[in-house]
Amino acid sequence: MNKERVGKFYDVVWTEYLPEYEASEKHWLLFYSPEEVRGKTVLDAGCGTGIFSAIFARNGAAEVTGIDISPGSLETARSLKEKFGLANARFERRDMLHLPYPGAAFDIVWAWGTVHHTTNPLGAVAELDRVLKPGGSILLAVYKKTNVTWIHETIRKTLIRTPRWSWNALAKIMAVFGGPIVFLFKKREKSRQGEKLSELILDWYFVPIRHHYRPEEIRAFLEKRGFAIENYLAHSGRFDSSSNFIYKARKRGT
Repeated sequence: MNKERVGKFYDVVWTEYLPEYEASEKHWLLFYSPEEVRGKTVLDAGCGTGIFSAIFARNGAAEVTGIDISPGSLETARSLKEKFGLANARFERRDMLHLPYPGAAFDIVWAWGTVHHTTNPLGAVAELDRVLKPGGSILLAVYKKTNVTWIHETIRKTLIRTPRWSWNALAKIMAVFGGPIVFLFKKREKSRQGEKLSELILDWYFVPIRHHYRPEEIRAFLEKRGFAIENYLAHSGRFDSSSNFIYKARKRGT
């Protein structure tokens, strides 16, 4: 039931707005290059709007499979596929914890800000590992646990108890009062491009499931499963109290 609540939540979020392609691709280039993805099979685990699926597909991937539990998100992703005419991309409604694909099916797994919205984030990573080929790479962006995470979670758990019809209005009100603080700390320009502050607040404070981890926890989990860390970013540019940290790791083997 919690899984379905997350899906319904993103039916709203990922049909309301679409991140800018150019800004998203610029961020993608911090981790991958066209040379690295050319001819590869890619799983975009929790694809949302499909923006990163499109980026992989347009940069030479042989086949990109975008999965999500939100039908509304998948509609947006399929519209993006049509817009760019991407014959090498497909989108399917799947549960990240129970993938129907055989083991070692993909060369690259991209899970940007998604495993922490599942009921079992480490179980999700293990399932993504299962479908990744030896020698393949995985990218994980995960919410960081900090000393002030409990404040964020107290607010979120209070807000999700409010009537669903009021969420958009509440997010807009919070954006009005929070806007000066964002400007003061000069963080706004580091947030996801193409989205209003109210939309970001909706994603931060109203999502039904949200887990936080310390970077060393995820590093240890990946290394225990036989991954070598290739790239680490301490945050993705959002507010430090609720930002993602990012690992790109290579699965050992041939």
